[in-house]
Amino acid sequence: YLGQTESLSLARLEETARSLLHAQQPVTTTEQGMMLLSSRLAPPRLPNALVERERLLTALDEALSTPLTLLSASAGWGKTTLLSVWAHRQKTQVAWLSLDELDNSPTRFWVALIAALRRCPSLASNFGENVVAQLQSPQPPPLSSCLSVLLHELESQQAYPAPIVLILDDYQVIEESVIHQGMAFFLEHLPAHLHLILSSRVDPDLPLARLRAHGQLTEIRADELRFQEGEASQFLDKMLSPPLSEEELQRLVSRTEGWIAGLHLVALTMQKREDRTAYLETLTGSQRYLLDYVQEDILARLSPDTRDFLLHTAILSRLDAAVCQAVTAVPTRAASQQMLALLERANLFLVPLDEERRTYRLHDLFREALLSALHTSQPEMVSLLHRRAADFYEAEGQWAEAITHALAAADFSTAARLMEQTVEQFWVRGEAATMARWVLALPDPLVREHARLALTTALYLLHPVTYSTREQRESRHQQVRQLMARVEAALQHQANETNQEILATRAGSTFRSDLEAREAEEALLHRRLRLLRAGMALYEAIAASEYERLPALHQEMQELDQDEE
Repeated sequence: YLGQTESLSLARLEETARSLLHAQQPVTTTEQGMMLLSSRLAPPRLPNALVERERLLTALDEALSTPLTLLSASAGWGKTTLLSVWAHRQKTQVAWLSLDELDNSPTRFWVALIAALRRCPSLASNFGENVVAQLQSPQPPPLSSCLSVLLHELESQQAYPAPIVLILDDYQVIEESVIHQGMAFFLEHLPAHLHLILSSRVDPDLPLARLRAHGQLTEIRADELRFQEGEASQFLDKMLSPPLSEEELQRLVSRTEGWIAGLHLVALTMQKREDRTAYLETLTGSQRYLLDYVQEDILARLSPDTRDFLLHTAILSRLDAAVCQAVTAVPTRAASQQMLALLERANLFLVPLDEERRTYRLHDLFREALLSALHTSQPEMVSLLHRRAADFYEAEGQWAEAITHALAAADFSTAARLMEQTVEQFWVRGEAATMARWVLALPDPLVREHARLALTTALYLLHPVTYSTREQRESRHQQVRQLMARVEAALQHQANETNQEILATRAGSTFRSDLEAREAEEALLHRRLRLLRAGMALYEAIAASEYERLPALHQEMQELDQDEE
């Protein structure tokens, strides 16, 4: 009964709706005051687009030889689905508990765990009732005493028709240290017929190193969970019609690095598109479904400090403690290293690049989603972060990284200065084409100011050492043409400015001196342009087998080259 019409309010309606909704949900009572949704005590329903992954199901079967199996990977790698499939086909007794944030109460956690175990046929419906009573008493005994009673009761069962497997899903929600300590004690004294499986987005605060060293731990991580090409094909065939071509499939698996949630979200978008190939070629982490997933299901769950560290370091192609400290301005390098270690333990798409785990990269799509989120949520930070990175890499003598970040920061003066310093080094290393891309990224005023740099880069590009195939030659020559066009436009602009200055200014001695210096520089640039044109004509004549033109062109280049000296 809601009451009389005139006394009804929105709050009253909402309260009644909540009561009705709660009343309709199935619950299991373990003891007075402790109620659990029955859905938490059973594996979730299997999805329609299901891929039964035999290699991983076999790995889980074999893992029963160790007391603990840990599935540790970030969101979207298929941990829960894999365990659900495995649990449904088991002949062993499977106890399942899906954890939530409320389980951070030690009493609630262990009572819920006992409720899960009671679902095993070989355990009585009142299994663990003494332990539950102790845990819920006004003055409970030490947790280790309660757990000792629980372990003794598990050991004292007369006969087990099959081993018991206890699966705790979403263990990452558990943050209470007392629960972790209790789990460590429970694991240390686990009966031989009981096997524990933990599924978590982060590595749990348990003695994993000791368990690993003693051969008591089986680990399944993102590297094993990622979809292989055949699995991805089965998965996507159930979502897309017509199916992807082999080339499209390879591109998508490579781009997502087998991340299952990424594949699923991309497939949802592709269902609505006809231009699949074009879409895959331009796929980035800023794609709407992917970005929403990363922001809502990953970033929103992190602390502000961790979230900012991830967002700010997403500008880096490689992460180590030193550069992360410089970019994020954390107090010490040790603090930066600790944060990287935390991100790795949290399975936040960090890929180690060395055995020592000092250098990492971010999963490509995840990084792009982070960058998109950074540009949306903190646009004022983007240039500052890139400037910090450029300063760090310049101090370290890592010129390519320094120039890249200076350009990204729109600090074109710094970028041009660094290019001037290193253009010859990059040519010697066979990277003249990289330098050309950087020069072409400069705005017109900087090209005018550094026209000699542009033409020097073009001359290096024209040298045969920079290419070995026809395609490379054509690509390099196209860059030469682009550089020449930029310089020609700059010289024309400069000539117009000079003419205006001559008309507007009396030709004093200082002005004449400046004008002569400018004219000398322009003459040098024009000679280099002529040298480049002659060089381009020479290579075009060779390509066209017009050998009769070669002597004259070669002579012209020699004369211009001597003028340079």
